[in-house]
Amino acid sequence: MTKVPPVSSIASNAAHVLKQSKLAKALAFQEGQGGGTTMKFLQDTGTAWMPKILISRSKAEGAEVSLLEFGESAMTYALPTLFGPGLANLFFKVSGKSEGFRKQLLTQTFDQLKTEGNSEAAHRAMAAKAGIILTTIGGIGLWGESLVNYGKNLMTAKVFKKDTFSDVINLGQSSGQSFASTTNDSSAIDDSPKVRKAKRRIVQATAAFGGILGSSFLLARFGHRFDWSKALSRKMVKHLDFDFAHKEGGKVAFGLGNRKGMLGAIMLTCSIPYLDSARDGYERLETAIRLPVVFAYILYGQEFVQKLMFKTFPGLFRGALDEKSQLLSTQQIAQNVVQQHWKAGQDWSPEVQQKVLADMRRPMVSKAMTVAFPLLSGILVTGIGLGLFNRLLTSYRFKKQAQQPAVPVAGIPGTTGIPNASTSSSMTPSATPFGFSATPQSWASHPTRPGFTGFQNTTGPLAIPAAQPVVTPVAYR
Repeated sequence: MTKVPPVSSIASNAAHVLKQSKLAKALAFQEGQGGGTTMKFLQDTGTAWMPKILISRSKAEGAEVSLLEFGESAMTYALPTLFGPGLANLFFKVSGKSEGFRKQLLTQTFDQLKTEGNSEAAHRAMAAKAGIILTTIGGIGLWGESLVNYGKNLMTAKVFKKDTFSDVINLGQSSGQSFASTTNDSSAIDDSPKVRKAKRRIVQATAAFGGILGSSFLLARFGHRFDWSKALSRKMVKHLDFDFAHKEGGKVAFGLGNRKGMLGAIMLTCSIPYLDSARDGYERLETAIRLPVVFAYILYGQEFVQKLMFKTFPGLFRGALDEKSQLLSTQQIAQNVVQQHWKAGQDWSPEVQQKVLADMRRPMVSKAMTVAFPLLSGILVTGIGLGLFNRLLTSYRFKKQAQQPAVPVAGIPGTTGIPNASTSSSMTPSATPFGFSATPQSWASHPTRPGFTGFQNTTGPLAIPAAQPVVTPVAYR
């Protein structure tokens, strides 16, 4: 007979049986501190990275997706926990000293700080927390996202010699073809306007984050002194706080996962570098379509799918929901089952334990479905579904643009003012006012000066009759 440790309450019995269930352990982890962050990471990866890799159109796109998604996930879900102790120590020191102000206050929520007896200490704590929140949003949403988005563009240009999205996804040369392909020199990619823009934006984002960090220090140091800064700090802590904060072993840790305000602010901020780093119209439209759908699903998708499941299939979740159709925790489920099979004063025998474990199995499986189904729907709908939609839309737009008829330039028969896929191969960059030149065969002669086209010949200089001096037009003198 198995030796059973003595127990004397429903709660202790429930804790004992939970330790014997692997499924219950996994579910209990995602409910605890840090568990929400882990689930958001899995949800983000499942709905963003995995589907994009499966339907990526080239190795370059796959490399971009991996760098972007894992870089974002590391910043959003790992850095707050890793750098939380350092941020807490830094802002605690910046905030100054006062009676009753201690580092432990940085782990308290808005409601807890409201009830703090020492109002000055509470205001200092809120100002310090507001500084940490502002630093986190600026550091991840603006600076970090700029590093990964523009860094992605630099990586692709350096490794794959491509600086336009249409080339990255193997659409072929278009009116937005890469700088290297128009110059016939792969080393010229370093001088591409898009590469120069990416480097410039990284410097600008770094400078902007420096300003945000300085503003955060000022808010933390002086935010408790003025009415407007007190109100600002209170609103930030109330609506944009971390999903958990605790002090353990002398260190203060923060997490990002279940708190929609903080994640929403980061997502709104990161939309700026996301859209600005788009290298052509195809990428810009795909990004504009993808961002709101993916962001909305990460923030609200899991809860929406769960409520839909509870309403549509209530019988599947019997024992996993309370009377208000709210999902019970693993501890609550275990306590309810223990209460059905064991009463105070009875022996806690192995037979009773087996009955409890057997009756816990169904509600625990139902609870696991509330985690698995939102992830699965995210992969199929916002991941693969949205990715395929963008892929088909971009392909359609590219083909439609390539089939557009040429637009004649006034006064020059047989020419076009906007090069397309069919004419771009005969054009090379030049210093002409139009930004491109062509072979003499592509352009008609000047109507009053036979033999002179006004454009440089790509195969050699044009012969200009000596008796007819070139007169510079007034507009270019």
